[in-house]
Amino acid sequence: MVQTITIHLNEIEKTVDNRFSPKYFLITHELKGLEKHPNIKIKKLGDIVKYTISGSYIPKYSDKGTPYLRVSDIKTIELDLNPDNLVYINENEIKIPDKIKVKDGDIVIGRTAVLGVSSLINALSLGFIISQHLTRLKPLLPTGYFVAFLNSSLFKKQMEIASYGITRVELTHAQLKEVKVPILEKRYMEEIDKLIQLADKKHIEAFKKINQARQIFEETININHSNIKEEKTYFISSKDLADIFTPKFYYPKYLNTLKQVKKKFKTVKLGDIADIKRGDEVGSENYKKYINKKYSDIPFVRTSDLINYEIDNYPDYYIEEEIYKELNQDIKEGDILYTKDGKIGLPAMITKEDKCIIASGIARIKVQKEINPNYVFLVLSNEIGLYQALQRVVIAATLPHLQSERLAEIEIPLIDSQKQKEISKLVEEVFILKTEKKKFIKEALELIEDFIENRRNDL
Repeated sequence: MVQTITIHLNEIEKTVDNRFSPKYFLITHELKGLEKHPNIKIKKLGDIVKYTISGSYIPKYSDKGTPYLRVSDIKTIELDLNPDNLVYINENEIKIPDKIKVKDGDIVIGRTAVLGVSSLINALSLGFIISQHLTRLKPLLPTGYFVAFLNSSLFKKQMEIASYGITRVELTHAQLKEVKVPILEKRYMEEIDKLIQLADKKHIEAFKKINQARQIFEETININHSNIKEEKTYFISSKDLADIFTPKFYYPKYLNTLKQVKKKFKTVKLGDIADIKRGDEVGSENYKKYINKKYSDIPFVRTSDLINYEIDNYPDYYIEEEIYKELNQDIKEGDILYTKDGKIGLPAMITKEDKCIIASGIARIKVQKEINPNYVFLVLSNEIGLYQALQRVVIAATLPHLQSERLAEIEIPLIDSQKQKEISKLVEEVFILKTEKKKFIKEALELIEDFIENRRNDL
């Protein structure tokens, strides 16, 4: 479909940066149409926020300290708080100005790379530091509604026409303040806000429970990791060589951790209790962005889309349902996903709300024997599982890679059956909460999309 509009020179001269882009004026034309609707008002973002404050570049990270948020941590509605992904700043070494720490009621938005994605700050992230590529906003509208809008197609369209820096798209403060925000009827904004706040509550509860499950497992395993030395140089006798010839496989910290586990508990190999299958590549020509997708299109999940032990329902790309049916990856509720390329060892579990296609950098693990998959998931999310995965990583060209047959070698410790049940129950509750959270977010985003679409059709 070809769309045509007529733009006068004086309209170009009125733009912030003398913009000469058909896409820019097509989107502004759409916004002008919405402004004509009697039941919707359009305001500039700069007029409905208390402040817009960007972060700072801090070059030195630490193993512990205050989390330092980067663009990769910004996801739809919520931050990615997986501890294996976060980096930290030691505030005893670096003085951090208070203005670049997030506060209650803030929303964090990326100014590059993740334009069109925003995260809500909550009790899990208060006081985190933001990088120079992030901006924190304090809305004067209901926070839940505002963060939902900042993840909507109307906002994403406006981000599609963000200005370009020298080598990348970058959103300036001036442009951000010019973004058009629809002020909906009060009852709609209140309903969307309520759904997002409910989702946020479930999100916080789920994090508490997964940490509780991890604590029970770690106390039961009872290994003091600090007593296992980080040896920088080591040697292996030829009689101890296995069928894998990489130094990391024989790294003493990894080997000695598993040895301590096996002194206390029997273990079973993952491949003996589960079917493991890698995902598929569908070709970039089949990728669709959120603003171009049809309702029936399916999320295409890559390694970067495994967040907070679940899949991101709003990833970068979507795939047509016909391809989903052709591939028939047989991904069901309770299946475990595991990253085996790039960032190795990130697990996630499929919920009732999930429908996706997984990329080849992810393995689907379907536990088939007597062990509860919730318990297996918890082991894989712990250092016991991670160390074994990292041992087996090889570099394929330039990308870290874990072969499926090597993933199958990971040993799962069989702790006391009552403790397994206790952990499994907690993990089950975690994903019930995540299912409810996903449902609330989906309802909220659909409400705002439907409202805007219906008002557009009225014109």
